[in-house]
Amino acid sequence: MPTLSRGNSAVERLCKNAAMLALAMIFSFVEHLVPLSLLIPLPGVKLGLANVVITALFFLASPLDALIVSAARIGLSALLFGTPVSLMFSAFGGLCAYLFLWICRPFYDRFFSFVGVSVLAATGHHFGQILAAVILFDNGVLLTYLPILLLAGILMGGITGLLLNTMAPRLQKLFKRG
Repeated sequence: MPTLSRGNSAVERLCKNAAMLALAMIFSFVEHLVPLSLLIPLPGVKLGLANVVITALFFLASPLDALIVSAARIGLSALLFGTPVSLMFSAFGGLCAYLFLWICRPFYDRFFSFVGVSVLAATGHHFGQILAAVILFDNGVLLTYLPILLLAGILMGGITGLLLNTMAPRLQKLFKRG
């Protein structure tokens, strides 16, 4: 029978992912408390604080850990704060943002900082939201909203990227200990 010894890397990985999921959920909750829509009255625009955690996991731990935590966060956030429709928007957005992280992966550190990666992931998220809207409402006219969301993604992705740049050294230490 396996024991929970100090050297059990599977247990350490599970605990770190659980901590990152908790942090992402806290960030999601804070976003729901802050009325960003009063400052930027555009549907689908949020700061994306939880993406700081997902991007950090993707580049500092593993892409698989980032996918697992992202999927769990999207599901839990929809259950706690959303609706089935918001789940679809978040799932499509999260999947596209994840794909954009994969595209950025070979270029990270050489051409992109976390700011560039976060901007691309945020714009990918908005692309996924528009894709979900077009599928849900069967209306191609919704594509005209994409440029506005992409501009918002550049702004919000830049903010979360700067936040990630400040958090990354501390998170790097956490993931190198294990």
